[in-house]
Amino acid sequence: MQTQVAIVGSGPAGLAAALTLSRSMIDTVILNGDRPARNASSPFVAALPGMDRRPPADIRADVRRDILSYPSTRFVDENVVDIRIGQQGFDLVLENGSSLNAEILLLATGMQDILPQVAGLEEVWGTSVINCPFCHGYEWKDRKWGIYAHRPEVIDAAEIYRNWTSDLVYFLDPDLALTEDRHRDLAAMGIAIERMLPNAVLSENGTLARAKLPDGRSVPLDCMLIYPYQKQADLLSGINVTMSENGYVEVDEGFRTNLPNIYAAGDLTYGGHQNTPTAFHMGNMAAATIVMDLCFKK
Repeated sequence: MQTQVAIVGSGPAGLAAALTLSRSMIDTVILNGDRPARNASSPFVAALPGMDRRPPADIRADVRRDILSYPSTRFVDENVVDIRIGQQGFDLVLENGSSLNAEILLLATGMQDILPQVAGLEEVWGTSVINCPFCHGYEWKDRKWGIYAHRPEVIDAAEIYRNWTSDLVYFLDPDLALTEDRHRDLAAMGIAIERMLPNAVLSENGTLARAKLPDGRSVPLDCMLIYPYQKQADLLSGINVTMSENGYVEVDEGFRTNLPNIYAAGDLTYGGHQNTPTAFHMGNMAAATIVMDLCFKK
């Protein structure tokens, strides 16, 4: 099988890119593996104009239907297990043993969250344990929040979290330094501080109820925020694209990587405000760059 553009990943960035490429009449294949979407456990996507609070699966299905209304794009529901750079573009080896040759490669593999080892976390992850107040904070406004502070930037964000609630308790990793000035700031905001991280969460009727601490105590909570560490998809280890010191793919303003004809868009390029609207924007911009680069090559 051969195509002009292969998109590896069918999350928001990959889908937005495919739709723009479809309307630009660029022969495109989207590789859609079986790994669950990163937001699969979320009840809805928030702050997406016209589609606020719609389930992620419904949005993906709608965009896929839009893409398939154009004749130049195909979905291949297979995982990519290897990418080989050759003189005739890129050879993508699929899990079923077949291969695909592409002139241009768009990486839209997203990021994989590394959840802390907290018993019971997966049962409430994405619902009452959230990773982004902009995405799901509204549903828990004015409720009791726990903040899982295992990285320094979470300590620095207390003023942001207080936009949604003033009832905050920080669970602080003992290995993280808390300056006296910052301790005073938190205390002045009425934020309680526990000098240990929960080792378990307890739920009732599918909703977070308590965080259990290593000393045996438990703290009642309605919601907990965890900003997890992340890693790239294993597939990218075989591609020598430049990474930032924080582990994200470096791209220019047109979402070009350091390697010719390899582009990247979505969460894998950006450790900041990761959400569906942002990924849609990046996918659209990457696709526009691809079209312009193809046109100027002619």
